[in-house]
Amino acid sequence: MQGQTAHVNLWVATPFALATGFFSGMVGVSGGSFLVPLMVLACRVPMKVAVGTASVLVSATAAMGFLGHAVSGSVDWSWALPQVPLAVVGGLIGGKLALATKPTALKKLFATTTLIAAAFMFWNAFA
Repeated sequence: MQGQTAHVNLWVATPFALATGFFSGMVGVSGGSFLVPLMVLACRVPMKVAVGTASVLVSATAAMGFLGHAVSGSVDWSWALPQVPLAVVGGLIGGKLALATKPTALKKLFATTTLIAAAFMFWNAFA
C-alpha cells in the first residue's frame, strides 16, 4: 500500500526467509505459501504489503530453483515454454485484483487455497 511502511524485526524475519528459500528450492514451490503467513503472523506485516513483498522474494527463489532444475535437465521445455505467457497474464491479472481486494478477503482466499492445496498434496502423498 502506498505510504504505508512495515517495521520488521530482521532477527525474526531472516530465519524465516532462509528456511522458506531452502524448502521452496527442495520441493519446487514458490514459497509464497510460506512467506505470506509468516510475514503477517510473525512479523505483523499488513496483508497487502506481505503479498507484494512475497512476490519479490518468490521471484528470486523461483529463479534459483529454475536454474538448478534447468542445469540438471529436469525441465520439460515442450510443456513449460507455452505456459510462460499464460502464467505472466495470470500474474498480472491476479496482482491487479489483489490491490483492489480487502485484506480480510485476501486472508480468507489465501487460507482456503492453501488448505485445498495441502489436502491434495496429503492425498497424493499418502493415498
